[in-house]
Amino acid sequence: MSRFLIAASALAVTSLVQGANWIPTSPLVQIGNDCDIYFDSSAGVEVTDNLYSSATKQSATNWTLTPGFLLEYGKDSALSVNLSAKRTFVNFTDAALADLEDSRDALSASIRFADGGPLSLSFDSSYRVTARNDELVQNGVDNTLLGATLVRQANYAHSFRADYKVTEKLSVGLGYSNTYNHYLNPVKINSGTVLAPVFNYNTNTLTELDTKSMPLSFDYQAFEKLSFGLVLQHDVSDYSAAPYFSDNIPVKQPLLHKQLVKDFAGLTLKGQLTESGKLNGNIRLGYSQYHFDDLANDSDFSYSVSLSHSLTERISQSLTLSRDVSASSTGSQMATKSYTYGVAYTAAEDLSFNLAATKSDVMSGTTPVNTYVYTLGADYKYTNHLSFQAGYNLTDSSTSAAASTFTSNTFTLSAAFRY
Repeated sequence: MSRFLIAASALAVTSLVQGANWIPTSPLVQIGNDCDIYFDSSAGVEVTDNLYSSATKQSATNWTLTPGFLLEYGKDSALSVNLSAKRTFVNFTDAALADLEDSRDALSASIRFADGGPLSLSFDSSYRVTARNDELVQNGVDNTLLGATLVRQANYAHSFRADYKVTEKLSVGLGYSNTYNHYLNPVKINSGTVLAPVFNYNTNTLTELDTKSMPLSFDYQAFEKLSFGLVLQHDVSDYSAAPYFSDNIPVKQPLLHKQLVKDFAGLTLKGQLTESGKLNGNIRLGYSQYHFDDLANDSDFSYSVSLSHSLTERISQSLTLSRDVSASSTGSQMATKSYTYGVAYTAAEDLSFNLAATKSDVMSGTTPVNTYVYTLGADYKYTNHLSFQAGYNLTDSSTSAAASTFTSNTFTLSAAFRY
């Protein structure tokens, strides 16, 4: 705990020193007029009553320290580059949970090219390590085998997009993205008894996913701030079994499927939906056709609707609706419907609050999972370099399997420092 207190004190002292103008203004390093390098860090405390997202609750308190660096190049030029590298150190206050302490890396890069001509290019890449169960359980993974463990994953995402303006009103866009995950350091657990042990890994029911997507879009600027379009997208998701590190462990059953192929065709609407500019939207409606391996095609209605509305100068609200089919972590598919409503309130120039409620209905294979998530957050900007955040999250997930039904309450306090 002493290391956390030292880190928190350092943030406070640095803030006071900055306010007194004893050190120069940020960034930490400036190279010429186009390249800035920042020290980008944070520290936080999280308290939860259900660490493993299971029917049997395990409370835990952990504190994190996240040092990192951010590079920004050509912020206002035709070519801009952002690079970010962070490492989060996770420590638990309970000695019984010491084996869960670890470090988690987060790396990202983005490149943008837009010189005012008809062609614009973008590239994004990221790598992030996580250790959590809730997203797996909410997607239909049976929590019985996960037990009192956290599933560690390395998540990768890479994407490229090119947009070309054919005329003043018509533009064409072509993209490619690849997302995939790897499970790290599976935990060996005994699912039997002391006298008759049955050893297994906490990832034995899971599959890794490698998804490649290629969207093609045509957009027509019908009005100054409103466009209509057509989008076609081809997705391929490859399944592979989670890794195993011992020949003595029972061999996992063969995968149900090797690949999920999906094609989407639909219409889009983007931009300002009212003359006042208070209501804006990004809407995509269409149909998806999908099939496993060489099996017959299925089809389903698919949509993604995002609306934002400014009630007053200080209050705004948003509504997000989605329905889609995607590959699941259990080697099958998920049919997901999700609804989110959010409200944001800017109390002052340096203080804001947000509230959101999400309902998601997932059919993972033949298992229905219904989840409600409520979040409440506050953000206070103390100085240009230091800000404080507080949050609360309530998750209530239910399914036909009692062991995979859970509720959790999580409180977070954090401070972010950029210099």
